Amino acid sequence: MESKHILTVEEFRELARPTSKHVDEKEVTAFISECENLNIIKAVGLDTFEALVGDEVDEEHRVLLEGGVWTQTMQDGKERKRMRCVGLKQALAYFVYAKMIQSDGGIVTRTGMMRHDDEHASHADDKNRVRRYNDAMNVAEEYLTGCLLYWRSVKGDEVRPVRGSRVHVHAIGD
Repeated sequence: MESKHILTVEEFRELARPTSKHVDEKEVTAFISECENLNIIKAVGLDTFEALVGDEVDEEHRVLLEGGVWTQTMQDGKERKRMRCVGLKQALAYFVYAKMIQSDGGIVTRTGMMRHDDEHASHADDKNRVRRYNDAMNVAEEYLTGCLLYWRSVKGDEVRPVRGSRVHVHAIGD
């Protein structure tokens, strides 16, 4: 049985930062599935996720998925300010992008983790790769937080952003 995802490889290419057209689609699909399970489903719940990938998506779920503008309402019923939700698709695209930065083109072979080198390109050093990873994760988490604020205003549920899932590298003496 083929599982449905809220993001396609083509949408990933449109919504995330620019990537090569030669990126392996199977790898992107694997990262989409992984990030849905680790970040999106944990944040919105399995029932909401299943509604998002269902055949018919209502207006509230469409805004959560694709983004939109909404007015934040306080508990006393007073409207507060207009807010923007970029949508779970774009948040997921940045989680996937960060995951790809983290993997750095590595592939597991029978001899272990390998990374192809080429005379026409080079890999970023670890310090810059971690910096880019953190930047992409900050964007992804902010986008997810905006989506969760929207969803909480619509459903009234207490929804908390998923945090603390990053890899932390501390360089001593740097």
